[in-house]
Amino acid sequence: MTASVEVINPGDVRTRAQIRVAFGGSPQGGICPSTSKHSVNVYSDPDVGERVGYYDGWLAEEDELGAVFEYTGAGKSGDQTFEGTAGTGNRAILQHAEEGRVLRVFTRVGKVPGSDTKTHRYLGSFTLDSMEPYVWRRVHGEDGQERNVIVFRLRADGDVQHAEEDVIPPAEKTVGEFVPFRAVTAAMFQSDPATSGSLPLPKQRVRKGRTPRKPAPNAETSGTFVVPEAFGTHLSIRAATAATVAIRHEAELTQAYKAHLDAAGRQTGAYQIKVKGLTSTLRADLYDATAHVLYEAKGSSSREDLRMALGQILDYSRYVDMPEHDGEPKRVVLLPAAPAPDMYALLDRYDVGVVYRSDGGRFVGDVVPTLGH
Repeated sequence: MTASVEVINPGDVRTRAQIRVAFGGSPQGGICPSTSKHSVNVYSDPDVGERVGYYDGWLAEEDELGAVFEYTGAGKSGDQTFEGTAGTGNRAILQHAEEGRVLRVFTRVGKVPGSDTKTHRYLGSFTLDSMEPYVWRRVHGEDGQERNVIVFRLRADGDVQHAEEDVIPPAEKTVGEFVPFRAVTAAMFQSDPATSGSLPLPKQRVRKGRTPRKPAPNAETSGTFVVPEAFGTHLSIRAATAATVAIRHEAELTQAYKAHLDAAGRQTGAYQIKVKGLTSTLRADLYDATAHVLYEAKGSSSREDLRMALGQILDYSRYVDMPEHDGEPKRVVLLPAAPAPDMYALLDRYDVGVVYRSDGGRFVGDVVPTLGH
């Protein structure tokens, strides 16, 4: 007769050994896939994360789909990757749906009394955000060195524990720094095994017994010029919509224009922003550090996308502070085609320029540098 396996529910605290009986995985490590249990178990340790430059946890700000739990990938030093042995755990998270595995999240809470055995609280099962499964973020590691980390965006897949103690704290002081552009290998971002597969839409979430959270306390704002993420990454997303198509078009457009700027000798990157009072991190699409121009790209030239781009560029540009440039950057929206004539008047009202790609593939706009000059 086979012994029954103990059921572990969200909020339960267990040792790693007890978790392995129910969900499999290795006895150590932060990302532990299990073939036999069809599970990918991820363990967050707040003490370790803070030492190596990041926080895991719930964002205090929710979007139209609900709450997001951020989990930083594997790799405590240097740039994180999806490649090779070092990227095994990160690939396991990205491919969990494709491989038929449940993604389960645990956070360390203490130790068994009188021993060094760690205990972990089960938050529940999650799935990757279908629209933005992960982002690249620039952080300072334990050794003080800057590095790129993979931050997975997780959505609740059923009942989960959403505790106040697991909310990411907001920034407490102003920290602004310029991070020079650094070349990143294509393999780091564009591995086919790492970026193909199905990313399901999250199931309807039922959050029982939740109480309204207090607003995050005021904090300062920081801005960082960082290397742009892999705009050419392709994702096969289940239940594709017009929005996902637009995201792919936006990625391709941004990479193509970034290549044009690079060929003209410009120093380019993205602009990463921590905003006062928020736990989330904003990221402007593209920044030309040579000419002090901030771009917000959209995958279509529709009126709706242009209105969204206008709001985003006005928001982000307030926080761009580069010591070698005076004042705010030139604000430009990057589009795949020319917008409707009346939208130029709207953008002009807010001193926002336009760059678009012509039918012949050439970029048109007064800030577009000419190659060879």
